[in-house]
Amino acid sequence: MNSVSKNFALFFLVSIVLWFLTKLSKEYESTVTYPVKYQNLPKDKLVQKVPASEVDIHIKATGFKILSGKLFPRTLEVNAANLFSKSKNDYYLLLPQQRLAIQKQMNTGVSIDHFIQDSVTMTLGVLSRKKVPVKLVSDLSYEAGYHINGDIAVTPDSVTVSGPESILDTLQFVSTTKFSQSEINEPVRKELLLEMFTSDQNVNLSVEKVTVDFSVEKFTEGTMKVPFTVLNLPEDVTINTFPKEVELTYKVALSQFNQIQSTSFQIECDYQLSVENNLSYLIPKLTQQSDLVKNVKIAPNRIDFVIEK
Repeated sequence: MNSVSKNFALFFLVSIVLWFLTKLSKEYESTVTYPVKYQNLPKDKLVQKVPASEVDIHIKATGFKILSGKLFPRTLEVNAANLFSKSKNDYYLLLPQQRLAIQKQMNTGVSIDHFIQDSVTMTLGVLSRKKVPVKLVSDLSYEAGYHINGDIAVTPDSVTVSGPESILDTLQFVSTTKFSQSEINEPVRKELLLEMFTSDQNVNLSVEKVTVDFSVEKFTEGTMKVPFTVLNLPEDVTINTFPKEVELTYKVALSQFNQIQSTSFQIECDYQLSVENNLSYLIPKLTQQSDLVKNVKIAPNRIDFVIEK
């Protein structure tokens, strides 16, 4: 490219730039989309549905200001204190009522002509509180011969939930995150997070985690012969049973094996039940057992009897 061509190209480029700057320095009208955030929501209300995050405003400004606004729009604060009610949970606010406050947030030289949407709708719920139990979600298995001894303690066992009334009305419990562990052979103590609600539900918990602990011991099998009681036997009827006792097998922690006695169990047979079902035998039923034992089995599961005359 010779020098004449270079000079012409430079002149042409400068001309375009000057023309562009001249155009942008003039005043125009245009619609700009502004991000918004809401301030001063009523303290007794909670947002149930996220309101519009942007509003369209028709402005008057120079081309420079409009271009800057479209490329780098500033976030506007909208006052949500003065809401109008449409129904129990449906509200709206009028943007024209806040024209002066919004205008003050605009860049110098930018003038609001009008709002494309005059109102912003909001779905709000009444702020409520409710205490609900914590539900442990777990998948636990133990090493052969070992088992949990006692109950699983969850601390705290309940939490206070605050949020929209519509959500809390049907809330029955709060679950932990799933606790999975296998081959357990020793006491367990673990912190678990609670399942949190999604941000758009606007629900808060008094605590975010709980502690789970329980004792694990080696278990052994025990056997014991226990007498039984016959219920609902008429006064004028005497029966002779075979056998006189039943044998129980059960699981018990090795450290508590010697604490189990025959009085730790109660076995009953309902004579009237056998008569009503035309049975020639009694059915032994475990009606009471020690909290220390598990998996109690009765043998035999039928007691023969004869009526003595």
